[in-house]
Amino acid sequence: MFDVIIIGAGIAGASFASKISKYAKTLLIEAQDYQKEIPIRTNIFPEHNRPFIQEEIGWDNKIIFPTTHTQSNYMSDEFNGVIDSNEFGIPLGNICYTENFIAERIKQLENQGGTFSSGERISKVTRHSDYLELMNNRGESYSTKLLTLATGSRGFELQRSLGFGIPDSYRGVYLHLFGEEDKINENLDYNYTFHINPKISQNGPFFFNKGIDRISAGYLGEKNQSKEDVISKLKRILNNYKPIQPILNGLSYNLATAVVGDISKHPIKNFSNDRVLVLGEAAGIVTAFFYEGLLPGVACADIATKTLKPLLENESNFSRSELHKYDQEVKRILFPYFKNGNALEYLIYNEGSHVKSLWRLYTKLLSEDRTCRKYIYDAYINHDLSKHNTSNDRYVGEKWFSKLPTLSKITLSPKFFKALLM
Repeated sequence: MFDVIIIGAGIAGASFASKISKYAKTLLIEAQDYQKEIPIRTNIFPEHNRPFIQEEIGWDNKIIFPTTHTQSNYMSDEFNGVIDSNEFGIPLGNICYTENFIAERIKQLENQGGTFSSGERISKVTRHSDYLELMNNRGESYSTKLLTLATGSRGFELQRSLGFGIPDSYRGVYLHLFGEEDKINENLDYNYTFHINPKISQNGPFFFNKGIDRISAGYLGEKNQSKEDVISKLKRILNNYKPIQPILNGLSYNLATAVVGDISKHPIKNFSNDRVLVLGEAAGIVTAFFYEGLLPGVACADIATKTLKPLLENESNFSRSELHKYDQEVKRILFPYFKNGNALEYLIYNEGSHVKSLWRLYTKLLSEDRTCRKYIYDAYINHDLSKHNTSNDRYVGEKWFSKLPTLSKITLSPKFFKALLM
């Protein structure tokens, strides 16, 4: 009998396993074969993530965080809206080699007496009066007092069977490009480049994350697109899309290594039930516009641990009413910050003819208005997101609206007004 079983060893699951195993007999299960390889990922890791990991992961760990994140570029076809930490103070955060982050969390779990199993799928969960029984793909079973789902967008059938809702999912693609560090720095000034073009996608950005000797690139496509269609479109973008050609010059990549999968957002109604929690992307707890998933992953892991520690000490039966504090804390800590993403999503991710011009004006605003840049910088470095200053977001929105041509002000004022209320 385990105290806690976690399904999914991504950012959320591995982080939670390393934290909760200090207090509980813990099993972490991952469907992918991590003994062979943890898939590489290069992500930005903003300063506002730091409070959720600082007890276990050193901020100066160069294996996990090879370089600092100093510049973000919100890029249109005409303007670079650059948030540069050198203008305001400390770095925006770090660049994260996420495979190393996950490996370290798994190592911590095992050092604390926890168990990790990879290449294993849970096919069925049966509820009993005082425990849950899990059956894997080999016909073996486990028993646990509490189950945690941290499966991202890969475990929805199991999630539904336990009575939870399902977030919206979109098909995304992720590819690494490689080159000498000097060449990468020559091609790309910014640690993070975020670009909107509705012809690429009406649901999300095209992005670059710059590491050492490698860059990750990708875009978010439509719902239920085939893998072949997604990769075919990525190939056309890399070969023909003029704004990004200077970034690609002299770098190598192999489209056969591109990772295609679903990415979820829009929080489900409940994140907990009797003896079950849902963490991070599996619950749709992802920023709606930026698809920022690492923050909710590490935050949900930290919040879940703080919720469960006193319950474990008191030999709780982990009822829905006891676990509901997890839902409340997730909403209190993360949802004020999420409001800005909700508003931007509403304005930008749609089929309207205004999308491209809106994004161009937004990037122009950032290139010209220091106060707007400062407010975005403040969001990157804020260690208490429950106190995220939504009036700063309103200021940026109002300045953005003021840049619209008169006719656009008339037609878009209802959308901006609704966005301000989100």
